[in-house]
Amino acid sequence: MKTSWSGIVLLLAGALGLATRAEVPPALRTALQSALAAPTGRGAAWGALVVAGDGSVVFATNSNRQFIPASNTKLFTAALALDRLGATNLLHTPLLSSNLPDADGLLKSDLWVVGQGDPVFGANPTNATFIDALQPLADRLFARGVRQIDGDLVICDAALRTPAAGAGWEAGDLIESYGAPVSAVVVNDNTFRVVASPAEAPGLPALFRVEPELPSVRTDWRVLTSTNKAHAVSYVRDAATGMVRFTGRMPLGSRPWTPELSVADAPMHFGEVLRDSMTRRGIDLTGKVRVVHSTNGLPPVELLSWASEPLGLRIRRCLKPSQNLHAQLLLALVGAEVARTNADPALTDDRLGLLQFPAFLARAGVPEGSVRFGEGSGLSRGNAVTPAATVALLRFMRRHPDSAAWMTALPVGGVDGTLKNRFRKGPATGNVRAKTGSLRGVNALGGYVTTAAGEELTFAIYANDATVDPEARSRMDRWVELLAAQPARLGR
Repeated sequence: MKTSWSGIVLLLAGALGLATRAEVPPALRTALQSALAAPTGRGAAWGALVVAGDGSVVFATNSNRQFIPASNTKLFTAALALDRLGATNLLHTPLLSSNLPDADGLLKSDLWVVGQGDPVFGANPTNATFIDALQPLADRLFARGVRQIDGDLVICDAALRTPAAGAGWEAGDLIESYGAPVSAVVVNDNTFRVVASPAEAPGLPALFRVEPELPSVRTDWRVLTSTNKAHAVSYVRDAATGMVRFTGRMPLGSRPWTPELSVADAPMHFGEVLRDSMTRRGIDLTGKVRVVHSTNGLPPVELLSWASEPLGLRIRRCLKPSQNLHAQLLLALVGAEVARTNADPALTDDRLGLLQFPAFLARAGVPEGSVRFGEGSGLSRGNAVTPAATVALLRFMRRHPDSAAWMTALPVGGVDGTLKNRFRKGPATGNVRAKTGSLRGVNALGGYVTTAAGEELTFAIYANDATVDPEARSRMDRWVELLAAQPARLGR
């Protein structure tokens, strides 16, 4: 793909309301262009835009061409949620029953947990195992006086109408932790952990356990210890039973293997984790765990309500680690808010959320037709954005009333999130705040960087068809470092 500069500046100025070209030293412009050029001549397809604080264009190449954004999609989803719901928005997950516990702590009722889409309702506590994630909720029930439940534990996921997978998520992704099922109830990001290590002699089954060890985590382990040097373990989930079958080999003396995989049935898994937590806290459940997909028959008594973190913190948990499940929940929560006053039974909440993008993006100054989304995380290759659209969104959010929450949520170069191991040294360390994006053959980065002259620049850069250039991400980072090192102001 050929890059261009002069022709695109006037187009951007008209489309985005930007000032004209910044005072860019020719050496910087040449260096930025050269940083993206593969020595073989068979490089990735690049698109990029950099804008100075005053709105003047510092650098542009293919800025109005659509690219697969990967997880840069989350910038748009998080911005929409922050704009529609506000940084202080809270979710309240109720625990309902037909009556109150008696003086002896006996609750003669089913206990309902009505999920609201809180992604960290069951976040794995620091330095704890997966089974401990809902222990604080069990403690709250105990403090409420509950000692025995003469009924079932009912998990209701009907408050959010959303499919378990985003549109365009590929089948092979759904067993992985990054493809975990979307649900109104979440525990441990709807994943479980495998802990495996080789046995003491070749030919013996490799040692294996799962965390948490519950009926909903069904596995068939057929991995042997071998003398081969290569680790070769594959896994597949049976769609009918949810069973995950592992086959292959682990080399003798190799380190433990600890992948995280998605659970098959998120609501049932949540219920099993909570039941285990209640048992360990001293609360006896005489019935079983049930999952219902309707709010019909909700009990009238609220035993307690669990408040979520504010949306500003939930967005941070989404953007910094690039969490697909959290992004889809944000999208569905926007749709659910719309559905409260304008419900359409033909549309799920995630689809309703997508329908809110056009008006929001128009208000943000994003050119019409420059964005196409089918889901909110970026896991789909059907999404498409232009660098110009991304920069327009970033500039809008920099001036947004919730700008502080927005900036805090972005990964920081060399410090945290998906940028923790990038920009470890140099002028961008602790400086660049940006969202990453990565799929096979796709790299993306969009955010803000401050130059050595103290001027904040807004940028978006995309590399598609990058399988031909294994150094594409390194080129992207070098490109950002050139901006960070710029000693002179670029804006007028």
